[in-house]
Amino acid sequence: MADRSGLDPRKSPQWRIPELSNPDRTTSAQGVDRGWRGRAEEYFEAWGYFVVRHRWPASIFSIFVTLWLVSFLPSLTIDNSTESFLRVDDPAVLAYNEFREQFGRDDRIIVSIETPDPFDLEFLERLRELHDAFESEVPFVEEVESLINARFTRGEERGLVVGELLEKWPETEADLAIFRERVLSNPLYRNSLISADGSVTAIVVTPETFSPESPANDELSGFGDGEGARDLAPIYLKAAEGDRVITALYDVMDRFEAPDFRLHMAGALPMTHRINVGMQRDLGRFLPATLLLMCIVLGLLFRRVGGVFLSLMVVVLSLVATLGVMIILEIPGSTAVQILPVFLLTVGVCDAVHILAIVYRFRMEGMNERDSIARALAHSGLAVLMTSVTTAVGMASFITAEMAAVMHLGILAPIGVALAFVYTMVLLPSLLAIFPLPAPRHGRIAEGVFPFESFLVAAGSFACRSPWRVLVPTSGLIVLAVLGALQTTFSHNGLSWFPEDDRTRLDFESIDAQLGGSVSLDVVIDTGAAGGLYEPQLLTEIDRLTLEIENLAIEPIVVGSTLSILDIVEETHQALNENRPEMRRIPDSREAVAQELLLFENSGSDDTEELVDSEFRMTRINLRVPFVDALLFPGFLEDVSSLLDRRLEGRADYRITGLMTLLAQIFDAVIVSMGRSYVFAIGVITPLMMLLLGSLRRGLVSMVPNLIPIVGVLAVMGWLGLAIDTTTMLIGAMVIGIAVDDTIHFMHKFHRYFEESGDLEEAVRETLRTTGSALLFTSLVLAAGFSIFGLSEMANIRIFGLLSAFAALLAFIADLLVAPALLAVVEGHRARRAQAKSAVADG
Repeated sequence: MADRSGLDPRKSPQWRIPELSNPDRTTSAQGVDRGWRGRAEEYFEAWGYFVVRHRWPASIFSIFVTLWLVSFLPSLTIDNSTESFLRVDDPAVLAYNEFREQFGRDDRIIVSIETPDPFDLEFLERLRELHDAFESEVPFVEEVESLINARFTRGEERGLVVGELLEKWPETEADLAIFRERVLSNPLYRNSLISADGSVTAIVVTPETFSPESPANDELSGFGDGEGARDLAPIYLKAAEGDRVITALYDVMDRFEAPDFRLHMAGALPMTHRINVGMQRDLGRFLPATLLLMCIVLGLLFRRVGGVFLSLMVVVLSLVATLGVMIILEIPGSTAVQILPVFLLTVGVCDAVHILAIVYRFRMEGMNERDSIARALAHSGLAVLMTSVTTAVGMASFITAEMAAVMHLGILAPIGVALAFVYTMVLLPSLLAIFPLPAPRHGRIAEGVFPFESFLVAAGSFACRSPWRVLVPTSGLIVLAVLGALQTTFSHNGLSWFPEDDRTRLDFESIDAQLGGSVSLDVVIDTGAAGGLYEPQLLTEIDRLTLEIENLAIEPIVVGSTLSILDIVEETHQALNENRPEMRRIPDSREAVAQELLLFENSGSDDTEELVDSEFRMTRINLRVPFVDALLFPGFLEDVSSLLDRRLEGRADYRITGLMTLLAQIFDAVIVSMGRSYVFAIGVITPLMMLLLGSLRRGLVSMVPNLIPIVGVLAVMGWLGLAIDTTTMLIGAMVIGIAVDDTIHFMHKFHRYFEESGDLEEAVRETLRTTGSALLFTSLVLAAGFSIFGLSEMANIRIFGLLSAFAALLAFIADLLVAPALLAVVEGHRARRAQAKSAVADG
């Protein structure tokens, strides 16, 4: 086709372009058949011409599909609850859900009140007002318990009375003294409603177990254990509903807060709410900062408004389309999915940069708009496709994770990468055809951006000429890195994500110190027979078990409080025996236990529903411990399990559940998921590289530079004492998928030029001259994009972003120096062997 400028770009001394429309397109200058890669480039060229011809339908269709997906965005939800970190079919989650359906929520909200004297009449008046405000103003609350309405069981002439602690409001100092004695002498209140030293009191708020939208709300609450209830799928209290609970609690607390009335709140829902709020704040910072950064980088690269606008339009539309797919798939936002927007923006911009950079270069060399678009797709389309595939595979490795949030990222990220590729191949060329770019007046694109191109070429030439001067120091650094990587540890502690002066963190630390913690552990004991819990011997064994579990706890795990059916049995027995303290014990016979529990239930209290099933076959032992690093929980749970095996063998079955088991499972899942993702990513990408490069040898060589960033990141974490958690575990497999992108662009071009020239150093020089600037800028874009996470208020996200940025830069350096050096050694060895064979054959 005639070129408008009258120049033949094939004769340009600045750029050698294989003639894509030549019938011998798949044969290189030296007669080497380029096979499927050459044919693929022809297909991309043909596709480019097709899109240019149908630019308006392509643009309209792309935008229409995007708008349809955008229409789902109002339904976006966020869920960072503890159970949401795990798969719905995880045994720990199934056991936890079964427990909740039987006994209700275990993760109660604790609000502590610091005051000079909790037994002062004025304080009690304020406590009653706060209690009433919680009951009347906070939605989705099942029960509010405090010293105002705490259960008080006593015996009177008329029989057993189960009432409220402050049924009769104290009016005199004598009344307050009696009230104080009752509170401090009752072990049921200790570290539950009053601290052990009597200086801090608490209000315990129990949220609804099920959402009002749950079809099984009535059947599954309380004692709904019939067949009909089992057939209905319950909807537990939703994340948004839980956030409304915490928001309302904070509103009330802020109104009552005073210097002599200091309020703190802890529990699973406050932690979830804090993470959700942090996510929303971060996204409000990340997206504008990322878009601004992209504008700056693209402006520096292209020096054209059109280049900036078209690139951003493509990546933003691919991002919102991905979010629409996310909602269609009913995937909620989470700390893992939080990285998706910035990740897709940076990856999508890199795709657009590789295409636009070549379009600009061709336009600079005089090619017309139509041909420059088609030739650009032919030149870089295959490489962009390959990088999209490997990036998608790297992120798809997270599908194997045992953590639901990470698995969701493994589903969405490949979809987003695929959409970014489709938009780059469809929308970008169609927009370029509708809004043609003028030829650059200056030679920035053709000559390389700033002075970097000459530096990149010189570095690659050095690595080719002196490979061992690169590989030997690199090997030494790798050894040091491996030593550092061996120092890495694992962790899962949500509190450590927040600043030391963060309200939520301070609240948890205060309640842990004063009331023994907010993390629940439940041991469910099943006797296997109706009425099995009436046996005094079994109840005595449960009492011993509770004490022994408390003794198993070692700092910082300390059992702050316990609750079981024993509390009701013992307090009822005491009340029926003239309220004598020495009679707070288990009755001697099965009949006495059964009769006294029946009297308790007939008194009007339904508190047994939280502790036993309707047949008195199953019961729970509830323990509360501080919120500490989850790495401490698995060992403690193993000790508890061993103890239960010994004590209950042949007598009853048991299962351990509660918030602690979920946190422990998350900790184990981090280790397993990280290992699986690494094996999957390396195991799939390595043969894929061999296939894409058409060489076993070059495929293996290409993986070496891609493993260096992973070792480097683990080394930094090990030497700096940074633990691997649910967020930083994502870096490895993600970096493999991203680092390989630069390698593919480098190896793809190197393969072409090496086949054409047969000169390794010349092939490296030409590769870096034509692709080096784009590789540098895409690496800088990735590093800068990930650095945006440094703006997060949560430490785990900041660490993730900075380490990912470091890995992106390290990957570029490895491709610039290590890849050419390895190629020089491997290809040089191959050439020497070929020469030796040739000499022997000639001789």
